Amino acid sequence: MPSIRDVVMNLPNIFKAEKAKGWNRVILLDLGGEEPSKWTLTIQDGVLTVEEGQTKPPKLIITGNSEHIVQMFTGEVPPMKLVNAKLIKMQGPMMDAIAFSGLWNIPKKEEKNT
Repeated sequence: MPSIRDVVMNLPNIFKAEKAKGWNRVILLDLGGEEPSKWTLTIQDGVLTVEEGQTKPPKLIITGNSEHIVQMFTGEVPPMKLVNAKLIKMQGPMMDAIAFSGLWNIPKKEEKNT
């Protein structure tokens, strides 16, 4: 499994800038679990920047274990499955949480039949 650092630093590569037109936000990933860390995601004029730590006041805070964020952004587990199971929580305006989920080109993993 990739590290949370690898996954978060890759977010600009899977960011859909066209979905963020006019949507300027600061988002904090406040993570526990195997790799506890904080990451500030800044979306400004269609560009995503990532900084380690909390560097600005966030409008949306996403909390959960680092391994769940890795699973979400690598396509291993669908984001809504993690949210519905309360493994990932979003604090802030509901519209921001909904918009956030549409900003990523997350790979789809094939369901494995056992």
